[in-house]
Amino acid sequence: MIGVYREFEGCMRLMGHVLRRLRVLALPPVTEALARQIYFTGASATAGMVLRGAFLGTLIIAYVIDVLEANSALAVRILLWVVLREIGPLMAAVLVIQRSGTAIATELALMQISGEVASLRRMRIDPRDYLVVPRVVGVALSTAALTFYVQVIAVGGGMLLSALTIDASLGQLADDFFVLASPVDFVYSMIKSLLFGVAIAVICCYHGLHPPGVSINAVPKAAINAVTQSTLLVMLLNVVFAYLVFGQAFFGLVTAKV
Repeated sequence: MIGVYREFEGCMRLMGHVLRRLRVLALPPVTEALARQIYFTGASATAGMVLRGAFLGTLIIAYVIDVLEANSALAVRILLWVVLREIGPLMAAVLVIQRSGTAIATELALMQISGEVASLRRMRIDPRDYLVVPRVVGVALSTAALTFYVQVIAVGGGMLLSALTIDASLGQLADDFFVLASPVDFVYSMIKSLLFGVAIAVICCYHGLHPPGVSINAVPKAAINAVTQSTLLVMLLNVVFAYLVFGQAFFGLVTAKV
């Protein structure tokens, strides 16, 4: 319990430092690090999301129409609920954890063990400014962008492939989508994905800067801890969001339905 409390306190302190020092993003070296992080986390990961998102949307519509014998309006409604609000942000977060979360924790742990972090301190450079702030901001923005990309591919590709594979009209599916879709769905998913990205980056940066040892064997341990804890936190945040939006908050004193 003491270890868990220390890790929670350390992550909160790291998050507070990021919020206080956002202005360092204007510095050229930090801006360059931010651009690299956005490219690695967001741009280079989009190719792998095309088929996943398209087949996800197709499976949802096909199962709802063929298996449940529902109409296109219900199929599109379930597609909106599942993809826009839940699966889209979760799929993007899992991809970010697998690729960027592991890379961040491993890279920072290697820098800590090899003495590069200590060298930054000797040069009077705060490692958190140069190493943590651009990574947290870059991962948060990239996660939101990937979420939007998954949503567009899953909904659009799902309706297109469904029109080709099952007895469903693309025009009818598109009409139902524009009637049922709401800006609240996109705002909800964007806010949630931004928090997912911040949580993933902060946890991975913390474990990368605090590896459980000084030998090379501590690097995979730091990466495992980062991936495990960031996954658990993402799931917890998703449950909290679902409860606040679709249920009641503060023991029923406040209803929070969208």
